[in-house]
Amino acid sequence: MAHVNGLLRRWVTRLAIRRYLRQGGVEFADLPEFAGAWPVFKVEGTLRLGEAGIFRSFRLRSIFTVFANSSMEVGANAYINDGVNICAAERIVIGAFCKIADLVTIHDSDFHQLTPAEAPRKRPVLIGRNVWIGTGAIILPGAVIGDHAVIGAGAVVTGCIEAKSVAVGAPARVIRKFECRDDWVRR
Repeated sequence: MAHVNGLLRRWVTRLAIRRYLRQGGVEFADLPEFAGAWPVFKVEGTLRLGEAGIFRSFRLRSIFTVFANSSMEVGANAYINDGVNICAAERIVIGAFCKIADLVTIHDSDFHQLTPAEAPRKRPVLIGRNVWIGTGAIILPGAVIGDHAVIGAGAVVTGCIEAKSVAVGAPARVIRKFECRDDWVRR
């Protein structure tokens, strides 16, 4: 009987997750795994979650905001930690197998004018496959991060970071390059 109750509880939980994601306008191939609190999804545009993703929120819920006429894609097997804030006003792409640490912020818009003569800047953010983004990093409009790159804790990415490199600082600068197979996946 305990086995049946466990199966029923998992089935009800999966049904609740499906309903929660669909009500939020989220598209998904397979249900992601949630550890702790579910993220907050504010979706007016398009949000696609790849299969086998993991969302971990034990201290702070992650927030995913997708404005109308914009899109966000999170690749398969992505791992997103506590308190991550990702906001798409144009387009954000996060590649498969990415690992995003606590308190990372990713925005593709400045949302406000810098001066009276300028409109708020909107530029897509493209994050490659198997990228590791460290705690408290900030990824700003127009950032492009190559496959397998590592972004150090607290880094501020404003431009292009080469594939297979380690970048740190504000603004982020490459301090090291490394070699790996293109199909390598970080543990």
